[in-house]
Amino acid sequence: MRILFIDQNFDANNIGGAFKSNFAIINEFVKNPEFRVSVLASRTDSQIRTKDFSVKPIYPILKAPLKKLNDLIKNIGINQYISIISILREISQYKPDFIIVQRELTFTAILAGLLKKVPVINIIRDGMGFCPKDIDTRGFKNCSINLSKKECWECINKWRSVRILLKDKPKGSNKTILSSFYTVYYKFHYYFTKLYLYVMNYAFVNIVASPLMKKLVEKRLKHKRVIIRKITPIDKSDINKSTDKIDKDVINKIENSKNKILFVLPRNEGGSKGYPFVEKLINLLPKDFLLIIAGTIINDIMIYDNVVNIGKIPTNNLYYLYEKADLTIVPSIYTEAFGRIVIESVVNKTPVIVSPQTGANFLFKNKNYVKILPLRENLWIEEIKKALKTPIKISDEDVTYFENMFTPKECANDLMNVIKSKISLKDYNA
Repeated sequence: MRILFIDQNFDANNIGGAFKSNFAIINEFVKNPEFRVSVLASRTDSQIRTKDFSVKPIYPILKAPLKKLNDLIKNIGINQYISIISILREISQYKPDFIIVQRELTFTAILAGLLKKVPVINIIRDGMGFCPKDIDTRGFKNCSINLSKKECWECINKWRSVRILLKDKPKGSNKTILSSFYTVYYKFHYYFTKLYLYVMNYAFVNIVASPLMKKLVEKRLKHKRVIIRKITPIDKSDINKSTDKIDKDVINKIENSKNKILFVLPRNEGGSKGYPFVEKLINLLPKDFLLIIAGTIINDIMIYDNVVNIGKIPTNNLYYLYEKADLTIVPSIYTEAFGRIVIESVVNKTPVIVSPQTGANFLFKNKNYVKILPLRENLWIEEIKKALKTPIKISDEDVTYFENMFTPKECANDLMNVIKSKISLKDYNA
């Protein structure tokens, strides 16, 4: 059976959770002799070398001589839509039985699948495409309404206030002209968001990782072709913990400190993962507590003695931090489709405090080492102090259970079974 995977990035070294997950799943498909696999991606760096596998880049069709103009083209996503030309060409040449797509190329992949009569499996990794502003929150409260022009335009008119609160503003949006441009763009984007959601109804099936994400998707889609499957592989067995990319002074501070709290911020959009909330916590933490922020450098926090900030690091360095930390915090503000940080922390035996916006929470309802709290500073500070004063142990049995549940092979098998069973309509509400 021929499978065509379409994605933005196909790179073994990519730190993004969605791309890391997709790479691991594709690798398992390649190992299975029942499938022949081709990958079409905007950026590629494949380490897979085998007979029944190919990877091709989607080159930017529209380029400008000026960097700022190229950045604008990228932000508006023009090349994502024009990429349908490359996708149609690959479908004609490769003749896949199924297309599997995720994130920004979903719209064009589903359209191409419709035109070529190839079923498309859409993996939904986040809720960004479900809101004209690319976020699904109003301040620290998730937006749960069905899309309507009145409600959305009212929200769009206040977008700068929300983004300032979340410290998640587009560059230059403090300038009046650019701010006005974004307001107009978001209102235009409202109609495209409606179109995007309409097209998603024509996917063979939409796959999400959690009940929380399923609930959000079903509020915005007309048809209920949404199923929950394991799509977030965690492979601890292949990781040798290391500190090679971490500054020696930072390592010394971590090794010589007690009460260590880890906050993983894997991208520059601080609002998404909850940095504005964490910043409020910093001033309330006891001075003998050390907060480790890993994944993104934030210049504003250099003034704090009880905070260390580490930039992008490979997974083996991140696992060292999980092991050294006494507690991991995941204060996601936007809907977190799953939250691999929670699973990674648990398999490294580090307890977690999470917000209700984290999809993985459904797995830990009866586990005392994952505490779900609303985003209120006093509750979090109280729970952090309690967790560090009386540490909670995570058993070897629980670690093994979650490791086995989310192996790359298990996650890939979930997806393979969807393909093999050719899911009937009665399964769409599973």
